[in-house]
Order: sequence, then C-alpha cells, then structure tokens
Amino acid sequence: MEEYTFAIVPSFDICEKIIAVREKYQYVSSSEPHITVKASCGISDDMKWLPACQSIISSFGNFQITVGLPNYFGNKDVLYLEIISEELIELHKGLVSVFDADEEQIKKCFELQYYKPHITIARKSRLSESAIEEIRKAISPYFRSEHVFSVSSVGLFYRENNNEKFRKKIDIEITN
Repeated sequence: MEEYTFAIVPSFDICEKIIAVREKYQYVSSSEPHITVKASCGISDDMKWLPACQSIISSFGNFQITVGLPNYFGNKDVLYLEIISEELIELHKGLVSVFDADEEQIKKCFELQYYKPHITIARKSRLSESAIEEIRKAISPYFRSEHVFSVSSVGLFYRENNNEKFRKKIDIEITN
C-alpha cells in the first residue's frame, strides 16, 4: 500500500544549505527538505481524492513562504526551521477538508489547529542530542535573517513502505 503526502519543496538555496549541514554531520534523512502541506493520514491509495485536491491547489493562487529560525519540537526531539505563511495554513485546511478526518487522525497527523508548518532538519531518534545541537549551531548562521520564496506548485509525494524515501509522483501547478 502506497503512502501519500502533499508537500512543498523550498527554493534551491534553502535545500542546499540543509543538505550540506546534514551531510557534514552524516545525518541520513527519510526525506529531502520539504514543508508538509497535508500529511498521509486519511489519504487512501485509490486516489479518488486527487481531482478535489488538484482543484484546491491549482485555484489557490501563488503565495510566499518565509523561512525563519531553527527551533525544536518536544525535548529537542526534532530540529526544524520555522515557516511563516497564513496562505500555507489556509491551503492546508482546504486539503484536510477533502479527507473527512476525525479528531484522532487530526491529532495524530498534527493537522488543522495542531498544524505547525516547518522544515525538519534532523531528529534525535537518528542522532545524539549533542550532535543535534551542533547541527543547530552550524545551520543557524544561514537562517539569522528570514528567507522568502514564492510557491507556484505543490507536489504529491509517495512511498511504498517506511524504508524508502518519499518520491514525487506529480507536481500540481498553481494557476493564479
């Protein structure tokens, strides 16, 4: 059974910085740098939901995302870059509405009121806390000032099992 997610790939300069720091610390991630717009919860592999999602995305209109400072989730469990964009939150809500998620799914996938857009840099489950702190110090100089990029498409990504990285299935262009 394939697993799907909707995500935005940041601009090349942002991805390049994250990948360079990950490589320096030999951090192997389960995915390339991205911003999840709609997590996999409730997305079936029959793909009957795709036309509704394509319609929401394509008619949404171009918007900008601001990448902020590094921060942590939990007890320094996840190091991430903050994302600021009211439009992204609205797009997220639109996509979630297609899937009739119950409260349990919404909490499990951190959706709607629990949604905190971000770009994961590293997870403590794959590195020591001291290594994560070193990564934070290494990446912080790149993100002292805000980086802004324009969004013109949202990717639908998939993987066949948890052992592989997500791959792009299609790019959905924003037409407005």
